[in-house]
Amino acid sequence: MKVDTKRMKLDLLLGALGALLMTVGDLALSIITPSNSDSGLYVREAYMNGSYPLWRPVLLFATGMIGMFFYSFGIKAMADQIKPECRKLRAVVKYGGLAYICTGTALHFFIGTLSYWMTIFSAEFDRETAVRLVNDYYGRFMPAASISYPFIMMLLIGSFAAVVSNRTIMPKKMVLFNVLIWQLIFILIPDIHQLISPNITIMDYVMSQSSGNVSAVIMFAAQFVWLSRNEKTLNQ
Repeated sequence: MKVDTKRMKLDLLLGALGALLMTVGDLALSIITPSNSDSGLYVREAYMNGSYPLWRPVLLFATGMIGMFFYSFGIKAMADQIKPECRKLRAVVKYGGLAYICTGTALHFFIGTLSYWMTIFSAEFDRETAVRLVNDYYGRFMPAASISYPFIMMLLIGSFAAVVSNRTIMPKKMVLFNVLIWQLIFILIPDIHQLISPNITIMDYVMSQSSGNVSAVIMFAAQFVWLSRNEKTLNQ
């Protein structure tokens, strides 16, 4: 299978840039002073005590929109890596990725608005009322925002299955850098830490909230390096 390595390497670099921009938004939410009374995505002391700067959700929105645009090039590279004869698997990754690009920005922004409304309502009302209002907002919109999750799973499982089943231009060992593997690692580390220690840390928030996008940066970067090392062979 002859590959346009220059084009694919550019797509991977742009995809890594997009995932990195998405990570900036994740960090805008997660780099806060933790409290053991924190719960879930938005019942967090830092959002309720007035210390959370409201420019951060705006940054999340801006980097999310730009990031998703560049991320789409990485998804194109993921689909192009699958061998042409595997049309169904290519379609799963391609259209799962396309749907994710269309819905992911909205999901990213929705999660960001939770911190915004919790901060605003906590300043205007008592904490119990603020939590009740944001709970209502979350309960109404989260079912609609969840539309993106099946497409995310299509993309993740499709790309993982392609590498494991040796249906891509890359060797099976590249599964070690697959986004699904690293995402599970980043999610599990905070859970293991909280089993050992009851104290929540900033790193717990950072790793759990940015797990998907940091994992994508790792995967795109690793694939770029592999392509660079095997460029001559692939172009023959």
